[in-house]
Amino acid sequence: MSSHQAPRHAVPHAIRRLAVPIILFWLGVTVVTNVAVPKLEAVAKAHQVGVSSPSAPAYQAMKHIGKVFQQFDSDSAAMIVLEGDHPLGDDAHRFYDTLIRRLEADTKHVEHIQDFWGDPLTASASQSNDGKSALVQVYLAGNQGDARSSESVNAIRDIVDRTPPPPGVKAYVSGAAPLLTDQFEVGNKGLLKVTLITFVVIIAMLMWVYRSVVTTILLLITVLVELAAARGVVAVLGNANLIGLSTFSVNILTLLAIAAGTDYAIFVMGRYHEARGAGADREKAFDSMFDGTAHVILGSGLTIAGAVFCLKFARQPYFQSMGVPAAVGMLVSVFSALTLAPAVLAVGSRFGLFEPKVTMRTRGWRRLGTAIVRWPGPILVVTIAAALIGLLALPGYTTSYDSKPYLPAATPAKVGYTAAERHFSQARLNPELLMVEANHDLRDPADMLVLERVAKSVFHTPGIAKVQSITRPLGTPLDHSSIPFQLSQQSVGQVMNLKYQQDRAADLLRQAAELRKTINILRQQYALQQQSAAATHEQTQSFLD
Repeated sequence: MSSHQAPRHAVPHAIRRLAVPIILFWLGVTVVTNVAVPKLEAVAKAHQVGVSSPSAPAYQAMKHIGKVFQQFDSDSAAMIVLEGDHPLGDDAHRFYDTLIRRLEADTKHVEHIQDFWGDPLTASASQSNDGKSALVQVYLAGNQGDARSSESVNAIRDIVDRTPPPPGVKAYVSGAAPLLTDQFEVGNKGLLKVTLITFVVIIAMLMWVYRSVVTTILLLITVLVELAAARGVVAVLGNANLIGLSTFSVNILTLLAIAAGTDYAIFVMGRYHEARGAGADREKAFDSMFDGTAHVILGSGLTIAGAVFCLKFARQPYFQSMGVPAAVGMLVSVFSALTLAPAVLAVGSRFGLFEPKVTMRTRGWRRLGTAIVRWPGPILVVTIAAALIGLLALPGYTTSYDSKPYLPAATPAKVGYTAAERHFSQARLNPELLMVEANHDLRDPADMLVLERVAKSVFHTPGIAKVQSITRPLGTPLDHSSIPFQLSQQSVGQVMNLKYQQDRAADLLRQAAELRKTINILRQQYALQQQSAAATHEQTQSFLD
């Protein structure tokens, strides 16, 4: 009997004997990983991955457009919104020109600027109808969501903040890239709040279950150490550029580590209390606890780690960024739960700190187990029906990656969106680019007609609010390019010559009148000549007679 039990209890015996070194080891791991490198949030911010997949057609098209036009080499763009209390005047233009010069000087963060408002020929294309707002699009260094893009967003915001606007004029930095940067900032700030609320709930739950301040505090410290160790290990790997990070990966890692650490600590403590309540001494209760929970903790932890690791195979980078960090953090949580939590229990039990304060009530659970065994079919049907209730909303679910509605109203990018939407349509701050490419020069009348037909077809596509192109720089067809206008223009020269033609027609009428007079004179002359001829003929006859 003892020969079979010796190998079985070798691991819990070793943990109980080496409890203090194990605790010191995990404390050392926690301290070293959290001191040697910056906080996980800072590491994630410095090694942030982009949100666009390199294999996405839109991303490839954006890069190709920037390469062909030799303007930019990323998919990050920001929109600077100028808004005035009154129509923007010369002082706003001077402020705008200063802003553009400073942005163009920052070649490290700014790759290209669409300076439409600075040119009188194209100013109307970027100015609102009421004249109180104008837009300028800035293409930034770094791809959307990555660390370089966030740095570029902060750089142009600093330039805007350092450029004093004239009275009554405000400037906002908004657009897709600033919105992502603000989303990450809000996510990092929200994580602290969520973590604090989670620990408050955990403390309340532990106090309600164990009715012991000491037990609650020690379990809470254990969970905090496990959480700090998991975050520290991931921070070290991220700081060494071994894994990519994002706000999403930091959030899911933190919440998974808290949940797993708390659950596994409750497993350990609950099984220990169960054995103690059954009359086992502390050593046997510890062995029973480890034998009954180790395989459960290991199996469930590896299952979760494997499941989250599968996110690595997703196509979206922000899903990919959650896979490895969450899996590594989960593995650290599992192994700390298998060693640190039992070690804390072993040390605390020597001083009687983890003795059960209340008798465990198992009668209700036994009744539930008996009911499940006795009526498995009906209970299965009821549970499936209850689960299906939550699935009723699934057919109406629509996937959306628009985070703007979920950000606070005071978020800088959202404030810029709100300012722009007071003067422009919602689509103006999120423009899409469409490039028409050919193997010949398109700057001829025939190809201009083709480009206009393309723009017209795109404009009639559902969801398209406005199309700007070389044939419609203001977003609407050129007034002088329509067929009715061209037809009407053909008579412009005739209208301009109408007075001259009328005068010449009057001259012709006068000439006709003179001709009529001449004809009448000729007719009279002809009649006289006929009379003269008749008289001559009579004289001739008289001579002959």
